[in-house]
Amino acid sequence: MVKFFQAIVLCVVIISCRAQKWSPRNKYWRHLLKEQSGLDDGNGEHFDDMQSCVQTALSESNDVVLQDKTAVPTIVDTLTDSQNRTVLVEIGNAITPSQVESVKRLAECTRLYFPESRFDHREFTMSGGGNDCTFMNILLQIFSPEVFENVVNIAKLAYEKAGWGEQLRLLPPNMCGLRTAEYLNYKEFKRLGGHADTGSLFTVLFALSDPKLYQGGEFYLLPRDEPDDRMYYFKPRQYSAIVFLSETHHGVTDLEGPREMFTNEFWVYDDAPWHGSTRAENSEMGVFVQRVEETLDHSVDYYKEDDLIDLWPFEEDIEEFDGYSSGYGFYEDESSDDELNAIEDKNDEL
Repeated sequence: MVKFFQAIVLCVVIISCRAQKWSPRNKYWRHLLKEQSGLDDGNGEHFDDMQSCVQTALSESNDVVLQDKTAVPTIVDTLTDSQNRTVLVEIGNAITPSQVESVKRLAECTRLYFPESRFDHREFTMSGGGNDCTFMNILLQIFSPEVFENVVNIAKLAYEKAGWGEQLRLLPPNMCGLRTAEYLNYKEFKRLGGHADTGSLFTVLFALSDPKLYQGGEFYLLPRDEPDDRMYYFKPRQYSAIVFLSETHHGVTDLEGPREMFTNEFWVYDDAPWHGSTRAENSEMGVFVQRVEETLDHSVDYYKEDDLIDLWPFEEDIEEFDGYSSGYGFYEDESSDDELNAIEDKNDEL
């Protein structure tokens, strides 16, 4: 009888917490799912709108499911630096056609209801280029939990292959928070300047486009301890993923044609709250977490919006924050700005 009761309770938990199964660090946004409301960026409540939009869009493209392949994700390649640390893992069959369709439809609905707060014509002013970015974190976990589950599974596959737990003592992806989930389009940009996803642990980049449809557009990566500043180039196949240590210098070469990507960054913090930044900075989240711990009962499973809304910091609060970077940091401060500029000049020559 006890086992039977436990099984019933377990089933109820699974059904009611479908989006939480693969998002264990969601206490700052779980109230949205519990209350089926709260998706408001100042222009009205859009929880029901988003739910209806996503369901309608996917019902109109059910035939895509028939294209899903039975092939399982497969390790294609790895990249190690001069100290024999794995910095990148390439995985084939990492996302299905129906999951790609889900990502695209979620991005469309996000831009429809949050055109200002969740979309950015993002220019990289320091290094050049950029991309059109639709921020989907939290929306991904709520409305496309099966896609989020896949993101975590692909990250775990790379994590285990690379040995990042043993080598670098990094948290496994299923114990990390999702810092950001972004649909990227390069229609208005012809390259993406070199940069690092500073403060994140792993970046999981899915290729949504067939590489035959665009020219150039190679993903490049530079392990910054390479003695000859050697660049490594990848042109990911459609439905494949590149998983790399976020603080590794990377970018995209000159390109022509449609290039669509889906990128996700994991970090040591919990998922940021809805009303926080679309791609929260470490300093923002650091101040926020300090305030939560000082003012709220942090033993609860999740918080309510009214508890959190006034705790997100303003710019003047961040300047006073004496926190830490949530990245692993083994490349931190190894290259000066002049050295990184030289790297970019070298890439331009190539």
